[in-house]
Amino acid sequence: MNKPCLPPDDLPSLNPHDRQLCWELEDIVSELFFKSCDPITQDLISRCGWDVTTGSHGLTLIIICPNQDLNWQIIQSIPLLADSLQEFSSCSKIRIYPPPGMGSAMEVVL
Repeated sequence: MNKPCLPPDDLPSLNPHDRQLCWELEDIVSELFFKSCDPITQDLISRCGWDVTTGSHGLTLIIICPNQDLNWQIIQSIPLLADSLQEFSSCSKIRIYPPPGMGSAMEVVL
């Protein structure tokens, strides 16, 4: 039986080998996700901090926007990001963090 890839906070008993496998899975999914995006979207997310994480509820695309302009562009790109992310998991979400001091994170469940 396969164990779910959960962050250590969610499953403290995850052994180091399993954690390493989860991180490798996240790296591979992140790379495939990026390659599945069109060049304009690739450029857009490349100007932000971003990562794809795995968990018991599927994949989460986390984007950290360094400025308000990029935050707005990312929000407008949610449909494209969702299409690319859903190629890898039917259960996923996008979490967008605005620049510091510009409000709280936005989460879109797909």
